[in-house]
Amino acid sequence: MSALVRPRIRAARHKALTRVFSGVLPYYVVNEFPKSGGTWLAEMLSEALDVPFRRNQPLRLERSIVHGHFLSPYGLRNVVVVWRDPRDVIVSLYHHCYFINEHQNSGVVAKMKDRLPFADYEDVRANLPAFIRFIHTTPLVPRFTLEQFAAGWLDRSGVVHTSYALLRGDTVGELGRIVSGLTGKRPAENRLAEIAARHEFSKVKAAAEKDRRSGTERSFVRAGSVGGWVGYFSDEALEALPASYAVLAEKIAALPDSGRGQDR
Repeated sequence: MSALVRPRIRAARHKALTRVFSGVLPYYVVNEFPKSGGTWLAEMLSEALDVPFRRNQPLRLERSIVHGHFLSPYGLRNVVVVWRDPRDVIVSLYHHCYFINEHQNSGVVAKMKDRLPFADYEDVRANLPAFIRFIHTTPLVPRFTLEQFAAGWLDRSGVVHTSYALLRGDTVGELGRIVSGLTGKRPAENRLAEIAARHEFSKVKAAAEKDRRSGTERSFVRAGSVGGWVGYFSDEALEALPASYAVLAEKIAALPDSGRGQDR
């Protein structure tokens, strides 16, 4: 079996099991468009709910956290969707597509460099307009656009919506709101504070850099900034964005914060 086929089979199994068993075991599903902060949230939810999150491992039939990039809501239960400013997503996605990290993205990097090469991959600002146009006409990672993902999820009821900005701004409050939205019960504040402290972003980044293997060019945990896109976007890059992104960014910015109760 080829190295290209095996990941697709694993992904198909992952999605099929999640759709069938998320409402039964249950699985708590952290869904996101890539590079929106879903892995970070999944790690914290694992502790808050006291269930395993077996990152990048085959799913087991057990109560646990499942992280994924599900375009269709079909069959999914116990879902929290993580959103991030689309412009920050694009910058993070660029780095994931062109620099090898510790999470086996070398195939993605090779494919992107073949399909959309640049003279200088470090010149993100100059390359971003072409990258934006490419991912919205021929998406490879993932094989759908953020617009398509938002069309299926952003206005969907019956799920918990959060954002990377809310989690960074008030990790304790937002994590508590998410757990309450998923289970109807809110953990004790001191427990939430302990979890947030262990997963404070600077600690997560430092640990990732320490564990980064030789041969990698970037850590999977990069800048983690809110609004960092302003340092990379030129006027041309802003013009390359689909018109719908302005509305999408406004809706994400208006998502409920920890003081507005459950979003079910």
